[in-house]
Amino acid sequence: MAVLMRMSQAALATTLLTAVAAFAPVRGPTGSLLRSTSTSSSTSAPSTSALWASQCGSYDYDVIIVGCGVGGHGAALHSRAQSLSTAVFSGKDIGGTCVNRGCVPSKALLAASGRVREMKNAAHLSEFGIEVEGEVTYDREKVAGHARQLAQRVKGNLEGSLVALGCDIVEGRGVLTGQPHEVKDEASGKVYTAKDIILAPGSIPFVPPGVTVDEKTVYTSDGALELNSVPEWVAIIGSGYIGLEFSDVYTALGSEVTFIEALPNIMPTFDREIAKMAERLLIRDRPIDYRTGVFASEVTPGIPGVKPVTIKMIDANTKEHVETLEVDAAMVATGRVPNTKDMGLENMGIEAQRGFIAVNEKMQVLTKHEDGEVVHHVYCIGD
Repeated sequence: MAVLMRMSQAALATTLLTAVAAFAPVRGPTGSLLRSTSTSSSTSAPSTSALWASQCGSYDYDVIIVGCGVGGHGAALHSRAQSLSTAVFSGKDIGGTCVNRGCVPSKALLAASGRVREMKNAAHLSEFGIEVEGEVTYDREKVAGHARQLAQRVKGNLEGSLVALGCDIVEGRGVLTGQPHEVKDEASGKVYTAKDIILAPGSIPFVPPGVTVDEKTVYTSDGALELNSVPEWVAIIGSGYIGLEFSDVYTALGSEVTFIEALPNIMPTFDREIAKMAERLLIRDRPIDYRTGVFASEVTPGIPGVKPVTIKMIDANTKEHVETLEVDAAMVATGRVPNTKDMGLENMGIEAQRGFIAVNEKMQVLTKHEDGEVVHHVYCIGD
């Protein structure tokens, strides 16, 4: 459904207004305005607001949040609304996947490429009495630049909202030390303390075994959003909403697309009625074909203009080789996994399953998924 519900102007405006609204200053118990004492986004010590606002005695902060995507940013805003001193470990990634490598730039690419598609549809334009003389062209670098600039603008608004509310931003990635109430800045090695810790690390693209990614000719959605090229023929491995969105972008800009799907039907996770509508509107009359019931067992990067990308496919049931494709590029759109690797979970005795952290109904972290014990003062959010 997410494919068909492209971010409307109203939705994007809501995102921007949320960030802007958060700039309203907050007054502390003495009536003074909360401000971060740091002049940069990097934090080396707790701010003045952190020192007077702490309700927890000897801790640097009331709350430390590891991660600054949609979940981490929202948690920080709520924490400050409760007058809790707050530090956010951003990992130099304020806005997370949605702002930097997901919703915002992808919708910007969809909007720009959609204009190209509309302008090339002479029959449709003629119904409005519009005629376009000559060939409709586009500047790939400027299209990509448009997406980057929008993402940077939203990211800047989110960062500004945190600073204005008195949150301290630590640019490094936060790692659990194994000691209660402690988080270490992976970049500087400095250890910070807080009464409560919220883990909001987000997700990263999943790359199946046998697929070699170089982010040039074989890339994930992260690389695709850079739009470093518009290949003549691109294979998209996986036919979920991410793959379908990019097929829309690529075909609008002139590419041919082949989906490679392991399950029997294309768009297998969609409601079947929605899948039928999506196929009719977004696939049937476009230069798109697909292979279903096959795995991309081996994907080898190529050299642009010199050597093609090679994709070996095997039957999903028998595992026998069925076909080898040679294409200009391949995009891996096989879902996402939690970004919890190397964040010190094992130091706290926390066992993750495929990257997922177990929590109870209060979002308190558990040591394991079955019969796990509560890790006190550590919470985890995300879907």
